[in-house]
Amino acid sequence: MSLPRSSWILLTVGPVLTIFFCFWALCALGNGALVEFDRDLARHFAEETGKDALERTIMIGITHSGGIPAMFTLALAGVVWQISRGDRRLAMAWAVIALSGGLLNQVLKKSFDRPRPPVEWRDAAVTETNESFPSGHSMGSMIGYSMLGFALLPQLRRRAAKAALIGLLVALIGLIGFSRIYLRAHWFSDVIGGFAVGAAWLAFGLAWVIFLQARTATSPQRKQERIEPTS
Repeated sequence: MSLPRSSWILLTVGPVLTIFFCFWALCALGNGALVEFDRDLARHFAEETGKDALERTIMIGITHSGGIPAMFTLALAGVVWQISRGDRRLAMAWAVIALSGGLLNQVLKKSFDRPRPPVEWRDAAVTETNESFPSGHSMGSMIGYSMLGFALLPQLRRRAAKAALIGLLVALIGLIGFSRIYLRAHWFSDVIGGFAVGAAWLAFGLAWVIFLQARTATSPQRKQERIEPTS
């Protein structure tokens, strides 16, 4: 069978995002205007944030919602949920996309080997010591919460409910990325890079999922056509 239209769209978006990520990485790891902007923004937050205890507490809570424990729990819950619904294919896809995305992030971090903002600039809540680019929280939340949206959207009938879900998840993903900059755990360009490569990986993964779903949907029809007698 041919690829569904949505799979073709995702297979177009994926390479475009990949190219953007490569270009962005060159800019982030160079010595140009983006690097200067990174440093100016981090310095600004280092000087201005932390004065509002409630604001800082909220940002810390948001950043934890995109961390490894949260993303692992979300993926595990998603897999169990899909298995309970009888959709083992989506359950396996969720696990594979999330796990492979995490591994890809670690490979990219090691390959680029970019230092995080200086320790003296970071918030006390930031304990990570590994490489900075691309942001794992940004990449992981893009994949994890987008997978949640992909699984939930077909369960909603009203357009308003679907729009509200998309808006909520987009806001959460964006806030997680912002929290990493706010706490000086990452440079601005780390966060954008994480979003870009996470969205690219998700596009490739969902293109595969949609193709498998379409093939499953047409299988009973094909079987029926084979058993019908010819005139």
